Amino acid sequence: MAFCFLIAFGLSLILSHLASASLAPSYPEPGTVWTVGKDYEIKWEEDGTKPSMAVGWKNFKIDLMTGDNMDQIFLTNVASNLSADGAQSFRWKVPDVAPYSPIYFFMFTNDKGENAWTTRFAIVGEDGNQEFPDNHIQPSGEKIPWGIGKLVMKAAADRTSSGPAPSSTPSATAEQSSSSSVPESSSSTASVAASRDNGMKVATKDKSGCAASRASVVLATALGLFATFLW
Repeated sequence: MAFCFLIAFGLSLILSHLASASLAPSYPEPGTVWTVGKDYEIKWEEDGTKPSMAVGWKNFKIDLMTGDNMDQIFLTNVASNLSADGAQSFRWKVPDVAPYSPIYFFMFTNDKGENAWTTRFAIVGEDGNQEFPDNHIQPSGEKIPWGIGKLVMKAAADRTSSGPAPSSTPSATAEQSSSSSVPESSSSTASVAASRDNGMKVATKDKSGCAASRASVVLATALGLFATFLW
């Protein structure tokens, strides 16, 4: 009897948890295609359950995800500390990804750990071309195409493209750049060299002194033996 009560209580907790997910993401929707570098509105609305999303979703975040339904992969955080008690959209600039394919979606998570998801949508480049998803069936058997995407980082390329124009005297520029960019390294190298030279000089002086001392001892010993022989 007690076991049945525990099962019923557990089910009621699960059902209450599911019922409180009153936020429903509404955009992007099936067939949506977003272009890298452009701004778009992520939208959500009430799903008609209680409590209202203004009560149940006072603090939530949005993450960009990829992967299948059972093994969802986090790519990047889109927004945090949002509240459904107000605006029902968030404007977001689309980052570069690979591949360009309809394999991306958003996951909403509130401070209670409840989740809501958009459908999968495509992210494409300026030419608008996109690839078919690698998989057409979910691991659970549902016929929902999916794939695994990733963010494309262009920080190194941006630094290269925004760098100064090449000089007509690259060797001189290189010398000036190296001397001005690492002044501490140059001075520390000189100090080390000076210390090494001083150390070598001190060592040489010590060796000379030791040689002189040994010569004096040998001379005194020889004189003593010679005096003994004369006596």
